[in-house]
Amino acid sequence: MPHANGRRAGVALVFTSLGLKRGGLTRAVVARARLFAESGIPVRLLLTGFSYGETDAAEGVRREWGLPASVEIRYFWREAAPGGGGGPAGPLAHRRTEPETTSFTEDSSTGTVVRMYRQGVLAKAKRFGTDRRLQTITHYDDTVRAVSRENYDRAGRLVHTEHIDPDTGNGVLRRWFDRSGRCWLTTWLNGAGNPVATVRHHPEPVAYGHFGECVAEWVDEVTADWDRPVVMVDTRRLDPLLLNLKHPGVRTVAGLHNSHTKPPYRASDPTNTSWLPLLENVDHVDTVVALTGKQRDHITRRYGGTVTVINHPTPPAPTVNVPREPGLLVALSRFDHQKRMDHAIRAFALAAPRVPEARFDIYGKGGDQAALQKLVRELGMADRIRFRGFTDDALRVFAGSTATVLSSRHEGLPLVLTEAMGVGTPFVAYDVNYGPAEIIRHEVDGLLVPPGDVDAMADALVRVLGDPEFAARLGERAREVTDRFTFERWSSEWLNLYRSLVDSDGPAGRRAAQPVAAASAPR
Repeated sequence: MPHANGRRAGVALVFTSLGLKRGGLTRAVVARARLFAESGIPVRLLLTGFSYGETDAAEGVRREWGLPASVEIRYFWREAAPGGGGGPAGPLAHRRTEPETTSFTEDSSTGTVVRMYRQGVLAKAKRFGTDRRLQTITHYDDTVRAVSRENYDRAGRLVHTEHIDPDTGNGVLRRWFDRSGRCWLTTWLNGAGNPVATVRHHPEPVAYGHFGECVAEWVDEVTADWDRPVVMVDTRRLDPLLLNLKHPGVRTVAGLHNSHTKPPYRASDPTNTSWLPLLENVDHVDTVVALTGKQRDHITRRYGGTVTVINHPTPPAPTVNVPREPGLLVALSRFDHQKRMDHAIRAFALAAPRVPEARFDIYGKGGDQAALQKLVRELGMADRIRFRGFTDDALRVFAGSTATVLSSRHEGLPLVLTEAMGVGTPFVAYDVNYGPAEIIRHEVDGLLVPPGDVDAMADALVRVLGDPEFAARLGERAREVTDRFTFERWSSEWLNLYRSLVDSDGPAGRRAAQPVAAASAPR
C-alpha cells in the first residue's frame, strides 16, 4: 500500500517467537502490530526463533489477542534456509522402541516421555506431545549428562540440534538443517542462551560476528518490496540486526522495555553488556523509544541519540463482575532473578501476624518456582501463600484482590501496573528504575517503597491489607490511570512516529554504525 507521499511503506516487527503464555513484552509487540494493521499499514511480524507448535501459537495470538489476518507472520528458519528449513528425521527418530535398547514410557498431561537405556545406561529421551508427535530427542553421555537435543517441527522435520555443555547443562551451539538434511547454519550461544557468533554454510560460506547480522540479510530480502520499511526491534539480543540492515530506504526503531544498567540498576551504574551494541551506536539508529522520561534522560545524558517516550496505554477497564476479597494480596509475575519474588514473600510473612485475615495468591511460572515454594514452607506460610499457576485473566485476578505487589530489581514500565490500577487495585511497589514512580502517585493511588527494603514493604502491606478504607481510597484514585495514560494518546504517538519516519528523507541513521563485535568495555 503506497504511503501518502507515494512511497511503498510498512512496518516489520522483528521478534523471537510468539506464545499466549507470555508476559508484557510479547503483548506490547502484538498490540503495536494490531494498531498499525488496523490503521491500514502493512505489517510483517518476523520471528527469528523456533518453537514446536509455533503455527498454532500464532493462530492463538490472532484469535485471543485480536491480531488482524492482514498481519503477515514469517519465520527466519523456514525462509532463510536453502530450499526451506527442517530436514528429514533419522529412520529411528519417531519410533518408541529401538534395537538393543530398553524403553520406559511415562505419560503426563503434557504428553509422553520415552526413556531408552542401552547396556543399563540412559542413552536418550524422546518427548512426544499430546498429539503423539515427536517434539525433542535428548541424548546423554555415559554419565547420564545431556549432551545434545534434537528439535522437531509439527511435520516431523528436524529443525535444529542444540549441543549442550554436560558440566553446566547449558546450550553452547545450535546446528540448523535445511530440507535436504544439510546443516546450513551454526549459531553459538552465550551464557544466557542467546545466539551470538554465526556461520552460514550454504548456499555459500559466510561468517558473522553476530546472529543478528545473518538475520539482517533475511530482513532486507523480506522488506525489499517496500521503499521505506520501518524495522522495529524490542529485545537487545536483536539490536545487531538494526545496525546491519542494508536496505537503502530502511528506518530503524529500538524499543526499550527494561533497565539498561547493571546491579543495583541506578543511573550511575555501568551499562549492561547486552545493551552496548545499541547504546554505543545510538546515533546510528533512527529512533529509540523508551517507556519513561526518566530512562530517556538517563540514556541521552550518557550516550546522546534520539530517544522519544511512548508510555504503555491503559484502555478503559472493562466491567469485571467479581467481588473484591478483603485482605487478599496478589502478584502476577515470572519467577526469576529480576522479579525477586522472594522479597514479596518475605514481606508478606512479616506482615501476616499483624493482619491475621491476609492471604497472598501468586500467579505465574518460571525457573525459581521450586525455590520460592520451599521458602514459603520454611517461613511457615503454606496455609496463607498459594501458588496459582499461570493465568490469562489478569484483570479478574486484580479486580478480586485488595492490593498487589511488585518487588522487582528493575523494570521498564510493567504492564501489570496499569492493568491492576485500571480496575481499582492499588500497588505496593519497590521504587526501582524504571516505571513505578512514573505510574504510582505515592500515598494517592499506591505506595512506593525503597528498593530492597523488605521491612518497609511489610509495613506498607500492613497499611493496605489491614485498613480496608485506606485500600479503597487508593484503589478509587488508581482508576484515574485510564485517563492519565490513554489508548488514544499511545496510538497517536506511535502512528505519528511511523509517519515521520516514512516521510523523512536522507540516509538512515544506522549507516555509520560501528561493528558490533568491536563494542568497547562496559561503561
